[in-house]
Parts: sequence; structure tokens; C-alpha cells
Amino acid sequence: MNKSSNNTRLPVSTGVAALLLAGISAPAMAQETDLNQLRVQMQDMQQQIQRLESEQAQSQQQEAEARETLASNVVTGGDTPGSFKVPGTDTSVQIGGYIKFDAIYDLDQDLGDSLFVEGIDTSDGSSNGSFRAHARQSRLFIKSSTPTASGPATTHLEGDFFGGGGNEVFSNSRGFRLRHAYGEWNGLLAGQTWSNFMQFAAYPSTVDFDGPVGVSFIRQAQLRYTLPLGDSALSFSAENPEATGFSGSRDSAPDLTARYQWTGDNAGIETAAVVRRLKVDEGAANDSATGYGLMLAGNIGVGPDTTLMAGAIYGDGIGRYLYTASGTDDGDAGIGAAFVDVDGNLETIEAYGFNAAVAQQWTDKFSSSLSYGQVRGDRPGDVFPDSTRKLESVHFSHFYRVTEPVTLGFEVSHGRKELQSRESEDNTRLQFSAQYNF
Repeated sequence: MNKSSNNTRLPVSTGVAALLLAGISAPAMAQETDLNQLRVQMQDMQQQIQRLESEQAQSQQQEAEARETLASNVVTGGDTPGSFKVPGTDTSVQIGGYIKFDAIYDLDQDLGDSLFVEGIDTSDGSSNGSFRAHARQSRLFIKSSTPTASGPATTHLEGDFFGGGGNEVFSNSRGFRLRHAYGEWNGLLAGQTWSNFMQFAAYPSTVDFDGPVGVSFIRQAQLRYTLPLGDSALSFSAENPEATGFSGSRDSAPDLTARYQWTGDNAGIETAAVVRRLKVDEGAANDSATGYGLMLAGNIGVGPDTTLMAGAIYGDGIGRYLYTASGTDDGDAGIGAAFVDVDGNLETIEAYGFNAAVAQQWTDKFSSSLSYGQVRGDRPGDVFPDSTRKLESVHFSHFYRVTEPVTLGFEVSHGRKELQSRESEDNTRLQFSAQYNF
């Protein structure tokens, strides 16, 4: 009985233990199943994220390629005002200029398309009015700017129609001529532009293309370096030489210049010097001389709308650097830089010039200026009685800006020429202009 009871209890206790173990392991197995499911879900999510990142990278690459393709074919705004980018490059290009119409009436002598005072005929004492109209001053320029590690590299190409040729009988064609063609980078300029001896601070605006006498006015090929000094600048140049005033001239060395310029809020001043080598080599004449010139000019605002300006130039052998003292190659007319004496020696010619002007801004649209200029030379009168002794000019100019790109001009100007023999003649001019900028 007892033995039979013991055999019966063993399976019961074993079953109870099995049930207890099953009750404990069931939740553990469920948790492990859930973890496996989470792992699978996380792996799926990671794969989806990787797939999305790959798709995003491909999309960004496609967009970048599309932008690059677009940039290489579409014109966009440039880095300088009024410019555009050359497609596929970092170069900004600006195209501009103006169309100008001039109507001229000379009361005394026909001096052509500009008031060239040296061209006055002192042997013609009659007063014969003449009219002419032209568009030769019309101008076109192309500028560029390309960024570099040491600052932008810029270029300037410009021309107008004051070149040779022309036929008023048939088509009024005019030759396109070079005005400026130079590049500049990091203070270094190479090409053709205004001389480093050119005066700007005292150069007034005129309707006449030439402007006053007694100023420096010249463009030529040169190599120049400019050192900026805050509000001022110091520049040096070696420029194309060209002797005038005598035949048989030979250019043997570049003209050298130095210039200092300061610009303030309401004033400006500049001074410059030029040194040049003059040489003659013709027949028995074989000699050389040194010419030089000095310039000082400035302006100052004496009110919110009034500016005074003045400049002076002196030189010995300065010649063409003083407008209009260039003279002719035969040595019989003009002022010139030098002359050959009877012994075959090259003698430099002293000359000086000055100008003064006042500019008045009457309204936002209307302005006026009054300027006077004079140039004199000391070529020996007993040897060259027909050469120029003195030139004078007066310009009374008015400008009305009809709208931003359109300006009308009217001017009364007067020029006088006097020879070493004291013969003189003059001319008065009326001029109207219409200028359309673009």
C-alpha cells in the first residue's frame, strides 16, 4: 500500500515541475521572439534609410550636374555693376557706350568736327559761317573682370569713329579707331590708355570733343604700376615716345613718368612729371636732348553744387604732352618739343599751359560749366615767325539730362591763335548735341 502510493506521487510531482517550467519559459520565449522581430524591423529600416540616402545622393549629383549644365549655357548676372557672366566661366563682361549727334555752326572758320584751335588759319581774316553735323564721337566699350587669388584681372577695350576716311557725298562712313586697349591686374597695367601724365582733376566737361587747350591730353601704349596709398596713389610708367616739331626725329627710349594723386570727400589734387629723350638723325644733324614736363592740378567743392578746378603745366621739350603744343614734323608750324638750329644742334622748346573752370549743378537734371585754357611756346620768332606763340579757348557748356540715358547739350565756344609774328585770328562756334547712353 505504501509502496504503491510512492509510485503514484513521482509522476505527479514531475508534471507539476514541468508545468512550472513551462510557465516560466513561455514569457521568455515570447520576449525572444519580440526581440527577433525588432531586429528584423530595424534591419529593414536601416536598409530603407540606406536606400533613401543613396537616392538622395544620386538626386543631389543629378541636380549639381544639371546646374553645371545650366551654368555653362545660361547668361547670369556678373560681379560688377551692369555686367553679365560669360557662360561656363567666372569672367564678368560689361558692354556699353553711347551714340552722340553733334550739330555745329562756326561763325568765322570751318574748323571741322572739333574746336581744334591750332587749326585756325591766321591768314584768313574773313568771317564765313559754316554748318556741319556728324556722329563721329559715338563710342563703344567692352570691359571684363575675372577673379584671381591676388585680386581681379580686368580689361578695357574702347573705340570711336574719329578715325580716318569718310565720304560725306555718299554714305558718311567713318573709320573706327582705337581709344583704349589695356589689361590691369594687381596694380600692373599694360596696353594703351590715358598717359600717366594726363590731368583729370581739372578737366571740365564740354560739348566740344577736344575741350580746352593748356591741359594734358594724350593716350598711348604704356607699362604702368600703381601703388595704392589709402586715399592717394603713386604710379610710374614707361610710355611710347614720339618727338614732334622737327623732321628727322628718332625715338630711342621710352618716355618715363611719375604721378601722385589724392582724392578727398570734397576735393582732389594731382601732380606728375615726365622725362623724355629727344633725338634727331637727318643729314648733318645728329644730336639728342632731354625734355621734361611738370603738372599740377586740383579741384574743390565750394558749395553743395559748385566745383572750382584749375591746372598748370610747364615743360622744356614737353611737346605733345601739352595740348595743343605738339607742332608739325616740318618744324615750321605749331609749338613742338624741339627744333634744329643752323649748326645742326637740337634745341628744346619751353612751353607752358594752364586752365581754369567752374562747374555748376543747377538741378538734378541741368548743369553748366565755364572754362578757359591757354598754351604758349617760346620757339624763336626771328627764325620761325609762322610758328604758334599762343593759343586760347573758352567753352560755355550746358547739359540737360532728359532721362537717365538721354542728355542734350548746348555750347558756345571761342578759340584764338597767335603766331610768333603776332598775327592772330579767332573763331566762335555754336554747338548742339544729343547723347544716348547704353
